[in-house]
Amino acid sequence: MKNLKQILAIVMVVSTAFATAQQNAYVAAESGLSLRDQPDVNGKMISKLAYGQAIDVLETTDQKLVVLDGGKKVSGEWVKVETRNHIGYVFNGYLSSTKINKTIRLDLDKLNVEIKNLATSDNKRLHHLIQLDSAKINVGLGASPERKQIVLIDSDYKHVSIFQRYENSISFMSVDKQCDANDWKHFDSEWKPLKQVTSNTFETLAYTEKDWKTFIDTSVEALKAEVIDQCGAEWLNYFKTIKNVKDRPVGVATNRVFLKLILTDFEDNISEKVIEFNMHKGC
Repeated sequence: MKNLKQILAIVMVVSTAFATAQQNAYVAAESGLSLRDQPDVNGKMISKLAYGQAIDVLETTDQKLVVLDGGKKVSGEWVKVETRNHIGYVFNGYLSSTKINKTIRLDLDKLNVEIKNLATSDNKRLHHLIQLDSAKINVGLGASPERKQIVLIDSDYKHVSIFQRYENSISFMSVDKQCDANDWKHFDSEWKPLKQVTSNTFETLAYTEKDWKTFIDTSVEALKAEVIDQCGAEWLNYFKTIKNVKDRPVGVATNRVFLKLILTDFEDNISEKVIEFNMHKGC
């Protein structure tokens, strides 16, 4: 019995040590972080870890590294990590022990704008709008720009207003991919002002089924005419049971969401910037 207790105690110590050796970490490199098969910059890249991605740190290597990033030195060491699909090595100078708020930054002439906690499919987190009037942001799979906080930082404008609208489209799918008619017809909502939470913080709007019904204006007959044009009259068999344009195999989806910033400077000059959010087709 005494030996059994000793064995159990050893197992518990080993299990505890193993558990504490694993630490949660989050990728803090906005352009992504390389996962390599060796703790070396010349090691083979296994995959690119996304900004904000959660990983498990398995062990340290004591192999130090210093990199120059935008003129600043970033110091750290190589650590062995595990993701859902891989085990490899990363530089921990770009790891955070706290969960990353996936912030998108807009760099304007007299204003910096932060859009909080929005995943993107291309990991582009900074958009320069000093010389440009618009920017496109590719929203990540399953993510949405709805109900996100927008924070104005270092504003040197007399007044900033933000408005939002969205674009939906009707589409239909057939068993023959050559007869797909994605994004057949588009509908745009009206611009609506964002809710201002504090003096420098806004919250984006969310859309519901009720919102869609307020501006969708087409008939089943018009849809059938498009089906005949795209796929042929024989494909109308799929439409025998539909009563409106949102019955399967027809669908309505939000393709894009737009923000419009109206900027008024202290000489009452007005300028506009438009941000286009492209929704992932799998959303």
